[in-house]
Amino acid sequence: MDTRLFDDVLALLEEGNLTRAAARRNVTQPAFSRRIRNFENWVGIPLLNRSANRIDLHPALAANRSEIRATIQRIEALRARLRDGGTGGGRLVLVTQHALAARITPDALAALHEAEPALTTRLRTMNREDCLSFFVRGDADLLMIYEARGFPRLPFDDSIGRRTWMPDTLIPVCGGPMRHRLGTDGKPRGRFAIIRYPEDSHFGQLVDRNGGESAMLDHGGHIAVETAFSIAALQLAEAGTGVAWVPHSMCLQKIASGNLVNLGVHFGLIALNVSLFFAKQNIQAQRVLSRL
Repeated sequence: MDTRLFDDVLALLEEGNLTRAAARRNVTQPAFSRRIRNFENWVGIPLLNRSANRIDLHPALAANRSEIRATIQRIEALRARLRDGGTGGGRLVLVTQHALAARITPDALAALHEAEPALTTRLRTMNREDCLSFFVRGDADLLMIYEARGFPRLPFDDSIGRRTWMPDTLIPVCGGPMRHRLGTDGKPRGRFAIIRYPEDSHFGQLVDRNGGESAMLDHGGHIAVETAFSIAALQLAEAGTGVAWVPHSMCLQKIASGNLVNLGVHFGLIALNVSLFFAKQNIQAQRVLSRL
């Protein structure tokens, strides 16, 4: 059979609609329907209840969703091993947040390739929610994202493994001319600018829960710039545009050199973990992680 039919069925399960699933698979709906019929012919039973007004999925599809996803992953792993000639290489897809791609992901990739020199890694970077969706769909072997310590963990089931890569901290910093206008107590004096994250972003939600931004507003701060990208926030802070919250791993060298000042003692810190997630049925991901 055409093994891509498993991807079609998984798309149908996750979208719950033939039109949306066809669009996701980048084919017309009639062509997608024919492919689903091919899968039904291979199984030997109808898997869709096609009535005049609606299409219902057979309960067996939903019951075996995880097995369908695992089958896709096993087929991909087998193809990689065959293509690689069994030399221990292969292809791994790593999806990670933009904030991690700036500093931590390069170190992780170096460690991965030291453990598996023949490994080819495809790196995908996106915002946190998109990272999660990409991984849950089975489009990535490894997921690397930030998790705030002290907050509920991501609610993955037992089929997903978790490793802590390293700890990190979200800290408020300022630089440029602004760092020379701090008071003797180390706090900004008078009215000062704040670089904030959108309320619906992960870092924005963490800063809001921490109360750090509220403390700044009470001390004379005002919102000057809003950006969803921590790299942009770091560059703005270094230029003296305002106070920004950025991961410590991203700015520690600039703090050590004096280009940035850590204001965490005044406005608080947010403890983070860099977490790695993988499907326990993904043999290649487990093999690579076991060698780190």
